[in-house]
Amino acid sequence: MLIQDFMTRDPVTVQSNASVAEVRNLLAMSDFHRVPVMEDDKLVGIVNWHRLVGEGSVKHCMVKNPVTAPPDTPIEEAARIMIDNRISALPVVDGEELVGIITMRDLFTVGVLALGARDAGVRISLLMPEMRGMLADVINALANLGAFFVSLVNIPAPSGSGELVTIKVQDVTQEQVEDALSDLSVEVRDIRTM
Repeated sequence: MLIQDFMTRDPVTVQSNASVAEVRNLLAMSDFHRVPVMEDDKLVGIVNWHRLVGEGSVKHCMVKNPVTAPPDTPIEEAARIMIDNRISALPVVDGEELVGIITMRDLFTVGVLALGARDAGVRISLLMPEMRGMLADVINALANLGAFFVSLVNIPAPSGSGELVTIKVQDVTQEQVEDALSDLSVEVRDIRTM
């Protein structure tokens, strides 16, 4: 997954000489909360609601030289950049050209899709020991049931011991999944049909 798959293409922009009042009105009439600031075709800043104070041009209240990323940046790298820089939007540039913008909302959408939140099925949360082959054993047990995998996400456990794994499958019952996992060395944290 790359930024270009989830970004808003050709975002609305304003010129740096636009007035604060004009930009405030633009944001009030739109469904977005920030806008890239340009000087001709060059990105020079970004401004959001909280920075739109005072009078005059927007160049006096914009964040200058915003952090950017190219469109082929992996989505998780974009999320890391945004978290590390404490920003909620990342302009996407191809060379010098502004081609899009990706926001925290876009990243939440990726999370919803990655976890299969819009698909019905059996959702399983596991705590697995850090043992090579354990995830393969779980996948094989579910595949042998004829399960269709909607999603599979794993992250290091916050406790520092093991991996948290969330899997969503279809075409099997919760009872079948519980039986298939009962012989494995994994801790089933939660299992539900949703």
